[in-house]
Amino acid sequence: MRAVTYRGPGELRVESIPDPIPAPGEVLLTVAAAGICGTDRHIVAGELDVAPGTVPGHEIAGRVAQLGEDVDGWSIGARVVSYGQVTCGRCGPCLDGNEHRCRRPEVLGMTRQGGFAEMVAVPQQCLIAVPDLVPDEIGAIVPDAIATPYHALITVGRIGAGETVVIIGAGGLGLQAIAVARMADAKRIVAVDPSADAREAALIVGADAVLDPTAGENPAKALYDLTGGATLGLEAVGRADSVELGMQSLAPGGRLVIVGVGQDRPRLPPLIRFVAGETSIHGSFGSTMAEIRTVLDLIAADKLDVSHAISRRVPLDDVPAVFKRPATPGRTVTLPEL
Repeated sequence: MRAVTYRGPGELRVESIPDPIPAPGEVLLTVAAAGICGTDRHIVAGELDVAPGTVPGHEIAGRVAQLGEDVDGWSIGARVVSYGQVTCGRCGPCLDGNEHRCRRPEVLGMTRQGGFAEMVAVPQQCLIAVPDLVPDEIGAIVPDAIATPYHALITVGRIGAGETVVIIGAGGLGLQAIAVARMADAKRIVAVDPSADAREAALIVGADAVLDPTAGENPAKALYDLTGGATLGLEAVGRADSVELGMQSLAPGGRLVIVGVGQDRPRLPPLIRFVAGETSIHGSFGSTMAEIRTVLDLIAADKLDVSHAISRRVPLDDVPAVFKRPATPGRTVTLPEL
């Protein structure tokens, strides 16, 4: 089969590799679409210690092409998406239904072969059925790009109607967070991003206002002036300055949910601000399989607008070139059949 393989920092190669063979308990998928995530950019940059020869790609939609031994409940031709991690199913979080916190996961496209290929083999427990009304390209990005901000805002942030929401970082996750906040009937949504393209995309998706944090000397004041104080913030960048800006944007009683990943150490405000203001900060990682099913159903029912989620569609041959260009605010997906 044809696949995109990682060959070292900055090097991707489109080549022919052996077709995967599903092991017992696995299925072989014909890949219909695979999303290109920010994590994939870190892989290609050589920042995540991924072995050369690995096929990246953890956002995968496809059709069941072959069943391995001991596979039950799936039929040839079924439309599915794959969970991005192969979880152990035995640790405490897995047993509690919080498989996104699995203590011993394998990650598609990192520690096992991923979806930038014509086919991929995945364990049957990773499969989630796709409703008929959800296109393959949208289904592919639901487990990460859409379900991650859903988990952050709905489950962790406990968003309610009438909230004032700040989204810091209007990229792949931030744009979908705006759509989730709009679905949840937020009163006002303000997006923060230094990119003019990202700010424009945020307004199209449903933000009421946008802010360039580099435009003035005091972005915290400018943001507070726009919101009057956020009741809920989401940080999707993973930098100390953006986390600090998120904390400064909160009204008394506000919550900040951090989904951006990085090694920075933000400075905390004085403790009196946390105590007297009753503000809180939460981490949020990924999503559960149950949440992915919920998001797919919301999209199928036309309750969650993801019509602007995808900005580019490319064939496998063009995937290496994608990583040589700046990321777009929306997701880029590869469609192997193009």
